[in-house]
Amino acid sequence: MKNIDSKTHVRGESVYLDDIPLIEGTLFACVFDSPIAHGKLRSIDTYEAENSLGVVKVIVASDLVGENQIGGVIPDEPLLADGEVHFQGMPIAIVLAESEELARKAAKKITADIEPLEPVTDPRVAAANGDLIVPPKKFIMGDCEEAFANCEHVFSGRTEQNGQEHLYIETQGAYAIPIENSGLKVYSSTQGPTAVQRAVCRVTGLPMHQVEVDVQRLGGGFGSTTTRRKACMRCVMSSIGDMANTLDG
Repeated sequence: MKNIDSKTHVRGESVYLDDIPLIEGTLFACVFDSPIAHGKLRSIDTYEAENSLGVVKVIVASDLVGENQIGGVIPDEPLLADGEVHFQGMPIAIVLAESEELARKAAKKITADIEPLEPVTDPRVAAANGDLIVPPKKFIMGDCEEAFANCEHVFSGRTEQNGQEHLYIETQGAYAIPIENSGLKVYSSTQGPTAVQRAVCRVTGLPMHQVEVDVQRLGGGFGSTTTRRKACMRCVMSSIGDMANTLDG
């Protein structure tokens, strides 16, 4: 089967997320994230950022209308840190401004009071602490005790293998546009538009029939573009007036 996008790819004519013409009033988002791997989030100071040039809104967990959860496979990932940060880079606040540059400048003015906690990187320690995300599973075939008892030599040890992440051809992002009847249309660089739709509805509190997700092309999908932070509130919002009404409602 021929790749129908080959000609437009080599000509530079294929339309990706950043190629979509922006609607007047589009806002740009920049995330303020955790500088440490694990800790208790005591407070967030967004005053300077909120009063910075071109900033329209700074969103924290308490501002979310719907549920603060975007876990794709299991509900294990808050969109914004609320009470605790679980990894370095975890989103704490989102700055919406009139340009990407202004959003980035304002995000640098946000400060967070975080009490550091010991990071847990060993699954054995996590199991001992009762901090596993899901209950562990054990697969047994045959009688292991008998098998070892009859061995002439038994060697024991431990092996560890780090995880690896795929690299997508298209970077991940989203462009959300308020539409009629208080709905949203989301252009997303994802291979799972239904997962994006569900995540957006979960965070915004909108019913699924009011959220439309458009995916022009995958751009190279290897699985993790389905379960990562697809769109939600990390997207670029358009129409200042409509966006404010959506947040208030």
